[in-house]
Amino acid sequence: MLGQSNSDDSPCVIKGDVLVFQKVEQGIQKVSLDIKFIYSAPYEQHEFRNRLCQFLDSNKYNREYDREHNLPIIGLNGGVLTYLTECIIPEKQNSRLPLLLLFGNPASHSVYSKMFFSYEGKISPEDEGRDHRFWNALKEAGILRFREKSSYIENVTERSKSRKRELYDLSYESDFRIGLIAFYSMPSAASGSKWAGVEGLRKLFGTKALAKIADDEKKRVEQVIGKLLNPKGVIIVFQKDAYSEIKSPRSPSYNLSQAIVGDLHGFYLKDDSNIRLFCVPPTRRMRGKKKIDLLRKFKECILIQS
Repeated sequence: MLGQSNSDDSPCVIKGDVLVFQKVEQGIQKVSLDIKFIYSAPYEQHEFRNRLCQFLDSNKYNREYDREHNLPIIGLNGGVLTYLTECIIPEKQNSRLPLLLLFGNPASHSVYSKMFFSYEGKISPEDEGRDHRFWNALKEAGILRFREKSSYIENVTERSKSRKRELYDLSYESDFRIGLIAFYSMPSAASGSKWAGVEGLRKLFGTKALAKIADDEKKRVEQVIGKLLNPKGVIIVFQKDAYSEIKSPRSPSYNLSQAIVGDLHGFYLKDDSNIRLFCVPPTRRMRGKKKIDLLRKFKECILIQS
């Protein structure tokens, strides 16, 4: 069970068996991991440090800093690994059906920009970047449409601030009250490297250590689901590990072919749960009419059953 402590003059701290989460600002948390909790032998810790150097070199944003708070995106100080992560769960309430979008892990450049899917491709020296295909897919599927003009400008920083503001204020157009979270909190390169995505984390930590981390991550996600979705709601999952960790025993096992055609769905944790679970292909596949039609199909199914 994750323990939580609060005080009036300090950020919320959530402690697990191996991970410690601390709020930095709205939507951004700092995570700490003492590597001796996952690697007891000195030689294992040494090998991890070597792999971490390669991991950090795989994407320039891995070694960047949040300059406002003087915190590294990813860093190792002594034996403690620290990194920043993102999670957007609105405190505001309304009558819309709650919907959680659950991803594999954050992209380092998006954590640096402080907004999920902040841009795609390269960013210019003027801080201009192409909008990520994910947001267009949600818009075309009728799941989420931002209202503010600044949510569609080229400037990445201002676009990210605008979208985050809309998500917390619930001022966007949608049939849903939407939250966003990644199952694994540690960021990595989005693509183009053997260290990218969840598979990059698996290569960095190893299967056994990542399983220990996953235990804490699952508890964290369960707390978010309990806060956002109870007594009922919907989860759309975009990654294999995330789906497998939170599905009910009788829900089908992950199968990419089923996810591609929209046949991978079930329930959250328990088969009698009121929280429905839909799994779609990874966000890198969110391109083209078929993928948008799949999201639209799930949206219509959700609303009909609600």
